[in-house]
Amino acid sequence: MRQVEVSTPSLLDDKLWPAYTGMLFFFVWFPYVWPFAYLVGVILGLMLVRKWLTKQIVEATGLSFHQKEQLLFVNDRVSLKMEVTGIERLEELGIPTSVRLVTGHGLTFDEDQRVHVIQIRNEATYSLPIHAKQRGPVKIEECSLQFRLPFWLGTIFVTDHTLPSWIILPSIMRQNRFDSRLVRMGDRLVKHSPLKDPLMIQSTKRYEQEPVKQIDWVATAKTGKLQAKVYQRQNLDTFTLVLDLSGPLGNGLHARYEELIQQAAYLVSYLVKEDCKVELFINRLDADNHIDHLRMSDGRKQLRLALVRLAWIHESNRFVATKRFTQIIDRQMHPHAEMIRIDASLLKQMSVG
Repeated sequence: MRQVEVSTPSLLDDKLWPAYTGMLFFFVWFPYVWPFAYLVGVILGLMLVRKWLTKQIVEATGLSFHQKEQLLFVNDRVSLKMEVTGIERLEELGIPTSVRLVTGHGLTFDEDQRVHVIQIRNEATYSLPIHAKQRGPVKIEECSLQFRLPFWLGTIFVTDHTLPSWIILPSIMRQNRFDSRLVRMGDRLVKHSPLKDPLMIQSTKRYEQEPVKQIDWVATAKTGKLQAKVYQRQNLDTFTLVLDLSGPLGNGLHARYEELIQQAAYLVSYLVKEDCKVELFINRLDADNHIDHLRMSDGRKQLRLALVRLAWIHESNRFVATKRFTQIIDRQMHPHAEMIRIDASLLKQMSVG
């Protein structure tokens, strides 16, 4: 969808077309003032030329974007390909052209600039550096082609409303000194992962790029080839992550909610990489007034869905107080899963750590 606007001197405004036409017929029939008819005719001719140029430019030129990724992580840098068509026609008409791009909050170009202006030369393809700065859905908010017409006829602005967008996911990197080993193991009595319990080792298999800590060195020494441990799956490998973004008093949005979201992203990523099943509860309401709940599953798809859910959290969402949220979790959580709470109390533990 394209929108065309023309910025022109006030004397050449399209609204004056009926007035100029009337003046032309008036001056041409009266003596002593008929030379003014030539002046009015020149103005009308300039207006016709501008209308013809506008039609030629809009029909001949186009702008398109080609993006490889729609999901980015915070601090990711990607290149957005922009292609301008109709360069040859613009060169024939001798019309200077530029593109003005404005990004949304959380997305910048080089040097952390949200506004980027490109002067169109002979090239038809341009590479735009994009920097993801902040979690959430973002897009190019404004993109306009500017054509400066000759003879002071004005400037044509063609605005394109079909623009690229991204979802910036929270970082899954551990960004604090707090040892979250006990937290990510949930509330179980035995504080270790069933995937690392020596008693749960079933057998060994040929090493296939597993983590180094899973190499069975005894079996490797016996066989002369690298062997990896095969662990027995347990019900303890299911986790319920409860993300409560309420403040210390149990209501309102916590001032450090971004840290809680980042910690949740890290824990989901860790558990999924350990082949655990994960479900996620967030104390916000969806469009149907239900608690935001990602049902139990595992694998890369589950990690992607969880990160997208976390990316869409916004301070304008409707949040549920801690007391009510806890009651809902007790009824809906997986019966055999271990609960991991990510709330204000976790931030206190991180401060102590």
